[in-house]
Amino acid sequence: MSLQNSNQALQQFRQVYAEIERQVQRALHVHLGDQMRLGEVRERVIAFIQSAEQHGHVFTPAELSTLRQNGEAMITDLDNASHISADPPDAPPPPVVEIVRTGRRGRPRKRLERGFLRQALELRGPVGIARGINEAASANGTNVFASARTVRREALRNHFVEPGEPVHSTETHADGSTTHTYTSTTAPVSTLSDDELDACVAHILQTFPNAGRSMIKGSLKARGHNVPFPRISESYTRVQGAPAVFGRRPIQRRRYKVAGANSLWHHDGQHGLIHFKIVFHCFIDGKSRLIVGFAVNSNNRASSVLDLFNNATSQYGFPSRCRGDHGTENVDVARKMDEVRGLGRGSYIWGRSVHNTRIERLWYDVTQKFGRKWKEFFRDLEANHGFNPTIPSHIWLLHHLFLRSIQQDADEFVLAWNSHKLQIRGERTQSPREMFFFSMLQDGARGIHLASAPVPVDEPLRPEEMEEYGVDWEAINDDNLMNHHREHNPQDYSEFDAQNPTWTGPTTMSEVLCEAPDAILTNEEIQALNAHLFQNCNLQSRSMVVRRQTWITALEYCLSH
Repeated sequence: MSLQNSNQALQQFRQVYAEIERQVQRALHVHLGDQMRLGEVRERVIAFIQSAEQHGHVFTPAELSTLRQNGEAMITDLDNASHISADPPDAPPPPVVEIVRTGRRGRPRKRLERGFLRQALELRGPVGIARGINEAASANGTNVFASARTVRREALRNHFVEPGEPVHSTETHADGSTTHTYTSTTAPVSTLSDDELDACVAHILQTFPNAGRSMIKGSLKARGHNVPFPRISESYTRVQGAPAVFGRRPIQRRRYKVAGANSLWHHDGQHGLIHFKIVFHCFIDGKSRLIVGFAVNSNNRASSVLDLFNNATSQYGFPSRCRGDHGTENVDVARKMDEVRGLGRGSYIWGRSVHNTRIERLWYDVTQKFGRKWKEFFRDLEANHGFNPTIPSHIWLLHHLFLRSIQQDADEFVLAWNSHKLQIRGERTQSPREMFFFSMLQDGARGIHLASAPVPVDEPLRPEEMEEYGVDWEAINDDNLMNHHREHNPQDYSEFDAQNPTWTGPTTMSEVLCEAPDAILTNEEIQALNAHLFQNCNLQSRSMVVRRQTWITALEYCLSH
């Protein structure tokens, strides 16, 4: 090889090395704990070193030695990073098992923390609770285990459950025969009669017309009823008839990786009803899919989104990071995240809503369960019953009559969603409440106990690195989800490049205006309207037919007074 060719090859190797080094640094920032992504970068490093070895004659001995050492260091760092969490917990998992030494002979007693046990019993039985404790003990190296028998004994000691019948008992009769009786230890099944169950299912389907078995079961459980799936199916058939789509549905659940509960919250606004000056705002925990906040608002203000965020953090703790789109309604939450969690670490991750696919999955279910019902209802009022959305007084009346009802539907959806069992590939079926609660035990507590001041980050993440965190890339290819997103977020596709999924967003913020009109009636007039409706309408009914008549009655009253 000529000297000129050797110099060209050397320059090419140096350029490739600089790119490999940049990729390694980026992977160490963004993909901690992600063995697949780190493994891909590791293979590139190995391939580069092998290529450099094959062309060792273009390097000086000192440069080739440095390249080998740096390559080995990169591989070591990548290997170590595959076992490190990208989001270490704020505090170790709470101690839930206490060893009580009495000084007597035999093994010491184990006592479970009372608050933990009370909440755990709402989510799992003794076997499941013991399994969660033992998995956490193994993962955290505490080696303080508990058996299902210990959980049952502690539940009895704290009076959380009543003593049950013996699992097996034998009764000897006068004639010498014996009767063996076995008592189940599983949770008691609901004693609702068929008529009572049908009434509950009818109410659920009236609120969520497209609910499936799992959501119906979750909604019943949120009401305190443990009903087996076969009874739910039979009840559905009696109430609604047997549709072909009822039963297990082929829902695609993609794998998603974050360190634990409160590592990353996703939030978004859904504009399916913005034609009627109504916006849905929601926050969801990425690890557990727990809905931590859901508000039906008559505006798209940053202050309204912040109020929802503050309510959620007061109940569930403060997330390590939060992901949202470039909407101006998110600026107050972003400012709050930076204040509490610190600047320069990606505390708030700005990105396209099309990349916020974790919450887009939820919006799809919201639309199916109750969002479409209200949209079709309002369109019917517009087409057939005098409603004109361009008239401010009509919008005010619509909100006065139905905004609280939509929020009621949303609240019931949250209860059902957080209580229903999710079919997750490769994992046990668990509800979002269950996953969130036990993640705090197994993965460490995040957001419950915060330091007095945020910890600064020496090297900030670049925007494109932040853009990748918490993205479910495969979901972008899910036609149902993306078509739903395109329908409700058309503004996000004005500059969308399907071949460039790592696009970091516009340089300016986007603003979706939604402001409800002020009240058109005085307080006395509103009271008179409410009294008239109370006398002439069934305001407690969840029937859309009855609600349509309520609108007609209210509009006629307002036009005549």
